[in-house]
Amino acid sequence: MSKLQPALRIKGENVRHIRKLRGLSQAELAEGICTQATISLIEKRNKVPSMNILIRLVNRLGITLDDVVVENQDRIQQALSAVSKTIRRGDYQGAAALLKKVNEKRVTRAEDQRNYFYFAGMIELFVSHNLDEAVYYFGRVLNGTGAAAGDVPGIMATLGLALAYAEQGSAERARVYLDQAVARLKDGPLNEKRYLDVELTVYWHISRIYYELGEDAAALKNTQLGIGLAVRNDSLFLLAEFYMLQARVQTRLADAQAAQSQSIALALARVTHQSELIASLGDLDPAVSA
Repeated sequence: MSKLQPALRIKGENVRHIRKLRGLSQAELAEGICTQATISLIEKRNKVPSMNILIRLVNRLGITLDDVVVENQDRIQQALSAVSKTIRRGDYQGAAALLKKVNEKRVTRAEDQRNYFYFAGMIELFVSHNLDEAVYYFGRVLNGTGAAAGDVPGIMATLGLALAYAEQGSAERARVYLDQAVARLKDGPLNEKRYLDVELTVYWHISRIYYELGEDAAALKNTQLGIGLAVRNDSLFLLAEFYMLQARVQTRLADAQAAQSQSIALALARVTHQSELIASLGDLDPAVSA
């Protein structure tokens, strides 16, 4: 294997495209530099040659390394993005399996490291149920600095700490971190469309923590904020979960609207094929889910 492989990957399809634009055959490109077989491996299998060969090839093609080579860091970011999407779906087991494939030592960018630690914390919290480890990883995201307004990993890690302490039954600590996350969200709301799923996830966690703390009015307010945000953006993401939690809060408050919220949650869960959520809705009112 080439010594470049751990650090770089080559876009063979780009090499092939540019070669053809230059009117060169594989043999003509390779002449005096390497074998035709090497060119074939580069183009078909993204084989990374030695740096000497690579530089001579790009010079012959009249391009730069950036045109055909990318850092493996891109792969790390793609892997972390897949973990993020899986966590936002609530599939923590799947996220754990994906994160295992990421070599922590190769996660070198500060932003990627913070995301990695947040994901590790969520997995410790919901898969391993190791609250101390979860707190450790969330703490590494914040690194003693706290979450700034608009700092997505920081806000999520702060919420993670609140979740961990709520699970431990440490209500006061949970409330401290919850209040910090809510304040940061108010100071710098995530208004960009690309952050919609993240913002919905934030409201979902806030609602859950308030529910666990027994602060029903705050839980209800935040489920309604989440529902409103999803509806305004025509998004089904977490919408069934918001209505389910709203139904649970309303049930605890003996609110007559609980049955309607549960019915909506059930309908949404069926549309989105969430069998586990459908089963859990039966805990509230079997007559509705029948």
